[in-house]
Parts: sequence; C-alpha cells; structure tokens
Amino acid sequence: MTSSVLRLDVLGPVEVRLAERRLSISAPQTLAVLAILAAESGRTLSTPHLAARLWSDRRPTSAFSVLRNHVHELRRHFGAHGHAGAGTEWLTSTVGGYRLALPVQCDAVTVQELLAAAESDRASGAADLAHEKLAAAKRLWRGDPLVGVPGPWADKERARLGGLRSALAEAAIAVTLDLGRYSAAVAELEALVAAEPQVERWHELMMVALYRAGRRIEALEVYRNAHRMLADELGLEPGPRMSRLHQEILSATPPPTGTAETPSPEKELHSRRIPAWLPTDITDFVGRDELVSELTTVLGGDGDRRPVVAITGMGGVGKTALAVHLAHQVRRHYPDGVLYLDLGGLDERPRSTDLLMGTALRAFGFEPSELPLDSDERKQLWRNAVANKRALLLLDNAPDVAHLAPLLPGPGPAAVLVTSRSSLAELFGARLVPLDVLAPDAAWKLLAHRASARRLAGDPTAAREILRGCGHLPLALCVVGARLASRPTWPLAGFAERLADEHGRLAELTVGGTSVEHAFLAGFRRLDPELSRAFVLIANADAPELPVAAVAALLDRDPVEAERLCETLVDAGLLQTPELGRYRYHDLLRLFGRKVAEPEQRREWPRAMHRLIDFYLASVKNVMALRDPNMSTEHYAATGAAGQQFTTQRRCTAWITTERAAIAALHRQVADAGDARTRTLAADLALALAVGGDIGEHRPLEMLSRAAEADGDRRTMARARLAAVMTRLIGTGDLTTARTLREVSATLLELGDHSGATIAEVMLGTGMTYRGKTDAAMEHYLRAIDLADQEQAASPGLMWAAIAGVHCTARRWPDAVQAAEQALSFAGRAGSLRVESMALQELALATLHSGDPETARALCEESLDAARRDGRRDQEGRALARRAEIMLATDDAAAAAPVAEAAVQALTEVPSAIPRLRAMQVHARTLLAIGRPHEAIPILEEVAATSQRIGVPILDAATADLNTRTRPRAG
Repeated sequence: MTSSVLRLDVLGPVEVRLAERRLSISAPQTLAVLAILAAESGRTLSTPHLAARLWSDRRPTSAFSVLRNHVHELRRHFGAHGHAGAGTEWLTSTVGGYRLALPVQCDAVTVQELLAAAESDRASGAADLAHEKLAAAKRLWRGDPLVGVPGPWADKERARLGGLRSALAEAAIAVTLDLGRYSAAVAELEALVAAEPQVERWHELMMVALYRAGRRIEALEVYRNAHRMLADELGLEPGPRMSRLHQEILSATPPPTGTAETPSPEKELHSRRIPAWLPTDITDFVGRDELVSELTTVLGGDGDRRPVVAITGMGGVGKTALAVHLAHQVRRHYPDGVLYLDLGGLDERPRSTDLLMGTALRAFGFEPSELPLDSDERKQLWRNAVANKRALLLLDNAPDVAHLAPLLPGPGPAAVLVTSRSSLAELFGARLVPLDVLAPDAAWKLLAHRASARRLAGDPTAAREILRGCGHLPLALCVVGARLASRPTWPLAGFAERLADEHGRLAELTVGGTSVEHAFLAGFRRLDPELSRAFVLIANADAPELPVAAVAALLDRDPVEAERLCETLVDAGLLQTPELGRYRYHDLLRLFGRKVAEPEQRREWPRAMHRLIDFYLASVKNVMALRDPNMSTEHYAATGAAGQQFTTQRRCTAWITTERAAIAALHRQVADAGDARTRTLAADLALALAVGGDIGEHRPLEMLSRAAEADGDRRTMARARLAAVMTRLIGTGDLTTARTLREVSATLLELGDHSGATIAEVMLGTGMTYRGKTDAAMEHYLRAIDLADQEQAASPGLMWAAIAGVHCTARRWPDAVQAAEQALSFAGRAGSLRVESMALQELALATLHSGDPETARALCEESLDAARRDGRRDQEGRALARRAEIMLATDDAAAAAPVAEAAVQALTEVPSAIPRLRAMQVHARTLLAIGRPHEAIPILEEVAATSQRIGVPILDAATADLNTRTRPRAG
C-alpha cells in the first residue's frame, strides 16, 4: 500500500501530480475522466454516469470502450509513478463502474476552505488575517478553470468555479475596504467592472470605495454610467440597493462600511406582495374521495408547523390534478399567499434551483436586483422570506429530493405540496402519498364525465373494455374521453377494438398535443443507458410480474445489481413493486417500453428471453431435486443459470404457485416469438412442472408444440405435446388423450427419448385408471417401470404407489398392500414426501378392507402429515379425501364431513379435476350420512353430470347415490 496523494490543480490548465511528480497526461478526455473521478474520490461511479458526464446527448456507440481506454491510460500513468500494481489498486474496477482509491488534494477545494476561513476571520474583526487567506486563495488561480477539458461535466464545473471566483473577488474587496485600502479596492474594481459591466454588485462596491476615498463626484458618475448602460443595453433600471446607495451619497449619508448591505428583513416585509399563483381547479375532479378528505384535513389544520405532503406516482396518474385540487380546497387557510412552481422534472434539463428561488422571491415582492448571486445566500434569503408566512407552496414535477430540498422552507407555518414521479423516499419528515391508478368505479365516472354517461350506459361491455385498455390511468381516460366527446357518432365497440390492439394502443391515446406516450417519454429520457436497457428488456417479458432473481437472469446481472436497477426504476415511477422483491409494469408502460427500444436492445431480446426461460427451468430442476431427489433431471435441457434456491418443500410449492401465471405467459410468448433453442427450454420447463404435479394451462403448451413442429424439432414438439396432454388429463379430466399419448410415446421412443416415453406411459396408466380399465393401467405402469429402470425419468416409487391405487380400484387388497409397501420403500430411500403420502393413502384403504380400521385411520393421519410437509395442495386434498372416506366407513360421518369439505376446497385451488370430483362425492356421502340431503343432492348432481360428460365410469356410483334419494317435487 502507499500513502501517495493525487494533487489535481484545475484553476487554470489542468495539472496532475502524484507524490510531487508531475503526470504528463495530454489527452483532454483522459484528463476529464480523471477530474470526474477525483471530484468524487472514494466513490464508485457507474460507467453510464461517467459516459453521461463525458459526453452530451451525442454519445458515441463505442463510449464504454473509449472509457476503458482512458482508464487503462490513467492506470499506466499510475503504474509508472507508483509501485507494482498501483494502477489497478488506485483506480479500481467495480461492478459496472470505476472508483479512484487515492486521497485527492484540489486547488479549488483549497480556495473554498480559505474563503470560508476568511469570512470567519472577517466576522470576528480580524480583517488582516482574512486578507492573508484571501490573497493566498487568489494566488492559486492561474487562469480560466479546466482549460481544454471537454464534456458537460466540465462545462458545469467551469460555471461553478466562475461563481467561486466572483465570490472570492467580492470577499477580497470587502476586506480591502475594511482595512481602509480604498485605492487598492478601486483599482481592482475597475478591472472587474470592465470585465463584467452587467454585474451591478461591482458598480455598487465601486461607489462605496470611491466615496470612502473621498471621491464623491466619481462615485456619482459610476452610478450614472451604470444607469445608462443598464437602460441602453438591458432595458432595466438600477436595482433598489444601488438606488438607495445613490441617494445616500447624494445626501452625504455615509454608505455602509465595507459592502452595500440590504435593508433589514423586518423593514422590507411590509412592502412585499401576496402571491396567488395557482392553476385553475378541475371542475369535474372525480375519485380519491377519502384521500382528498384526509389530505384536506392535514393541510387545513391550524398550527405553527405545517406539513410537507409529497404526492408521487407514474406519469399520467393524476398527481398534479390532485395537488391543484387540494390547493384550491385549502387556500383560504393560507392568507400570506399560494404559490405554484413547475420544477421542470418533465424537461430534459430541470430548472435550476437558483432560477426557481428567484421566481419565488419575485412572487413575494423582491426585485431582481435584490437577489444574491450566491446560491447559499439566495437560499437563506428565500427561507427568511417565508419563515413566518402562512403560505402554501405547490412544487410540481420535482425531479428528485436534491433538486427539491433548497426550495423547502424551514419549520414554520408555510405548508408544501409536492408532486414527483420519483418516490422521494429520502424526503424525511414528509407525508408521502404514492398514487395508484383509479379504482374501476372512479375510472368509469371520469370517462362518463368526459364522454357522456348515457353513451357508456348504452354499451357497458365496450365501456369496460375501454377502461381496461386505458389501464384505469387518469391521463389515458381523459384523452379517450376527449376523443370520444369530439366524435359523438363513433361506436364505443369500435374504439374498444382499436385499444385492444397492443401495437397501436399508445397511438390511440393521443389528442391534440397531449399523449400518454409523451408523458412516459419525459421520465424515460432521464434514464442512463443501463437503466434504459433494464426498462426495455423487462418490459419485453409478457410475465405479469417477475421476482428479482428472474430479472437478474433476464438482464444478465447479479441479483444485487438487478434489484438496484429495479428499485431505481420504481423510484422513477417507471416500474411497480407489488411486494418485496417482485416487480411489474402498468400495461401501458410495458407497451411504451417495447416501443422505445433501440435496435441494439431489440437484438438482445431473444438472448434475454432465453436467459429468462433458462432461469425458470433451472429453478424447477432445483424444486425436483428437493422434492423427489431420486428422480433424474438429466433428460431435461441443460441450463446455464443456477436458478432459484429452495430449503423446504413448502417454499417450492409457494414459489411455483406464485410463478404459475408468469410461466404460462412466457410459454405463449416463446411459442409466438421465441427461437428454437428457447422453445426447447420452454417445453422441458412445462414437462418438468407437469411431472411434479404442478399443472398449468394446456393451450400455451399446444401453441408451443405447433411452433416446435414448424421449427422441424420433433423432440421438442413431442415433449411440449406431452406436457399439454398431461395438463388436459390431470387438470380438466380429459379422457380423450390416450391416442395422443400413444403417438407421443412412439415418437419419443423412435427419437431415443426413453425418459419422455416413460412419462407418457405413466400418463396412459393414469388415464386407464380413471376409465376403470385396471388391467390396461397395470400394463402401462409396468412398462413405465421398465423404462424408468433405464432412465430414472420418473420415480419408481411414484409408479408403485399408482399401481397400489389400481389394485384398490380393482379391490385386490393384498396386492394393493404389497405395492404400497414397495412404494414406501422407495419413498424412504429417496426422501420423497409425495410418494410417501400417495402410498400411505392406498395402504390405508387396503388396510381398512383387510379388517383393521384403527390402523387405517392412523395411516391416513400419516399420509396427511406427509402431504402437508410436502406442501403440494393437490396431495393434501387427496389425503384429506381419503381420510374422510375412511372416517365415513368407520361410522364417524360427523367428523368426516368437515374433512371432506376441506378436501374439496384444496382440490378446487389447483387444476385436479377427477380427484376433486371424488372428494365432492365423499363430501356428499358424509352429508347424506348426517342427515343433510338438501346440501348433498346438488353436489351429487354436479358430480354425476360431470362424470358422465367426461366419461369417468368409476364415478357412476354418484348416480346410484342420487337414485337412493329423491328431491321433493312440487306438484
């Protein structure tokens, strides 16, 4: 390690020294990179932020490569002047950025410190010490700052350092006057007036210096010259301070010692104005009634400390409309004025706080010439001006807290209403009000106000489709309402059809100069390249929402960085977070994100989709490894991602339940717009989920199968088709799938995919069991066991449990016991709770019919416990149904009824058609047994009708149950 210090002199041509040795860095951009990093030494600056500070809007496509070259050059210089490895040690690379790890000394910082110390000396009466410090500061100035250094950061820094130079000159003259060195002050002021004749401050100080030097006539001449110059060149009169100074000199009243001071605030307050700057209220403001009532109470309350209320949310959500409406509601409580300021957060470059403070001060009666040039002085004047005023400030479109903070008054009777797309989370002490889209009834009311309530009532279906197309976003509703109001003959159905087209929806949400797209664009333009990429890539996923781990895979970033990007987008009002670690888009923002994608981002999309599906498949493999550790996942496509990690079966189930909608949407998207490689991953993802008993939707999988067939990929086609058929058979009880399953099995065997064929045979066995063909079911299960011995594609224990179920259906109780015990043996070795629960269910039934009801009931309890530890709702539902069945058979119908009802509820929550019908039948029987036929008969009717419709002969007993009971008939 080294104790070297980097010396950076910027007050003139840039000079760089390291350990007192000068570094010959000649490239202007390399100097700019070093100056930017040195300004924030010790902090990591991301590559996009560096690029934004180095280039303006016309950033070259190779910007990041150019930056790397500059960093390499700086490291080379550091290495040449330091120890081995100093280059990478002193200028470190971090994830997505660079950090200067050297202590930095800068002449500009030294000047600031000397100026502050001199002001302190002067305030304490030590003018001579102040003079020495200011002289030392002036010696550090070697010319125009940052000469030759390019880029927007350097331009902004030059302007800041120019202000520092003016402050230093003013302080030096003030001290010179304090010391009575009037001639020296006059000589210095002559140069300043010549260089900056438009600065009234130099003329004022020149008048003071000449008067103090006994040169009263010349002081008055300075005023006349300044008056003439201001009038001729700027069309302005001298400010009040210069005018007062002129009168004092005319009347021979000694002007203030040292500087031309402003009158006391107490004296000035009496002549100030009461502003009433507020946009017109919205006459048809609708919705948010409770919020309006609550915030009106907050803002209208009495007290010496009024609140800061910050209304935040996405573009177009109605922040400004709500704030203006609130301001009109409470304005009578603020006798000292109501002031509206647009902070320019929607502009590419927000308005400067100095300019805004100047506007605010003029609103309260200050003249332009009375406004200090120094930012801190202006801020102090602003806070003093509103310190004791009962005024309401409406600060609209705040870009962020840093921009907003200087405008906030201190504690006192002034209240502040802020609107921002930023979350303003760090605005401590404020009342934060995140705004969401309108509730359905309020959205209807708003559209009715704009487009006619009678018109909406005439076609309510189309009206609701229009509301859905607008995403209940107030701006979209106002635009659509205006368009419909101006086109009274347009049918709502036709317009609803236009909005249904996602590709053209944003174009429809435009009227005159107002558009939803423009509202979104204002926030999007402020994103750096990395955030822009994240916004676009996440928007291209059809998943309704994504966990941060999936976003990380999509973006090819680590989870910490992915979460930072998402949270930054949330803070910018461009993304939503419904719960911790999960993210989603408003539908219109998703469409906007797809529309604004740059060509490079569009080219990356197929790779991003591949990474996302890869993540989900890897995650499901992790689920299988935890739930069914003896079941091989080798036959599924290889994955590059680590996937989501799990510690318990319950977490697996919760994750799959949460992600089911996302996975179904992604299957549709991959079928429609993916590539062949990604379709292979998607087909295996669907198959792995189905094998685990996690059934989804079959239509997206059928689409996927057809797309793979069009690719010429027979294996992917067959595996996607197999997953779709499994979903139909298990989820909807479709018993017409046998032919398709045989075709799939044959195709997979032909292609050498014994694993896929094994799964197809298991499904054939399941279908035959449902149809009551027990011998055929046994044949398919035994064939699956033979194939599984070769591939381990499915758990042998799972198949032995299924065989035990076949024996129970055929009432072969000893064979059922033997098969169930075989399944339990496999379950014990593999640690599979699913197989254990299934086997215990069949063993319990066989044990009951073998004459041991107590053991049967105990086995049911064990089965239910295993199912609950496994976490799968379908397994729990089946275990509950078997428990209720055995309780009913052992004359405990009263206790069985709620258990059967719970079984039906569990199996209703998941796609599991035939087990649900069986549970309903058991439930109905328990109700009959306890004398509640009026509840049982409708259930039995539904079971009988459904079983007959789908052709499940094993449920024909439901019809028999119905025939034993007759519902009383009117007659």
